[in-house]
Amino acid sequence: MIPMAQYKSARAEAEHTAALLRAALIRAGIPGNDAVRVCALVSGKGRAYVEVGTFPLSSVVKLLNALPLALVTDDHEDGPTLPAEAFG
Repeated sequence: MIPMAQYKSARAEAEHTAALLRAALIRAGIPGNDAVRVCALVSGKGRAYVEVGTFPLSSVVKLLNALPLALVTDDHEDGPTLPAEAFG
């Protein structure tokens, strides 16, 4: 079990980061009722996480269109593509 201070610190960091991500999603046009699916988590070992959750396809397309590397168009039969550099 981790010390309570470590848990609280990790939780605060995860909550702050999740709030920033929710705000960014809303700015990208994702409806608020989808953005709330982003939540803060802390593992049993004290590691901070942000769970993104499951989004409707329309919200994912909005998110992809907001990302600088996204090349999403409606005329792709194979689905969205990203440049090879995006995968490092």
